[in-house]
Amino acid sequence: MKVSKEYSKEDILKFLGLAQRASKVVSGNDQLLDEVARGHIKLLIIATDVSKNTLNKFLGTVSKFDKEVPAYVFADKFSLGNAIGKPDRALVGITDDGFAKKLGLMLDRFENKEEQN
Repeated sequence: MKVSKEYSKEDILKFLGLAQRASKVVSGNDQLLDEVARGHIKLLIIATDVSKNTLNKFLGTVSKFDKEVPAYVFADKFSLGNAIGKPDRALVGITDDGFAKKLGLMLDRFENKEEQN
């Protein structure tokens, strides 16, 4: 029987940093919107402390593109920015299928672990 690995917040942030070093991360509202419009964003991470105004503005614009992007709410703006070597980031997009798939798996297992506690 295969046992599922649970991931910590640090594991996920380190992997996000690896994706950044591989140039597979996009952050910053304008850049993210451009990449969503092109269909390049494979996964979106939304900071837990994003303002409603920022989130509503972003999601309202994204809805015009008729693109579906898996999204996860994870970590605060400081932690997301720090993981990718930038100032605070409210939204982070992943442009690579492989990194997106692995991060999605990690975030699913992190969320499941958190729900059980």
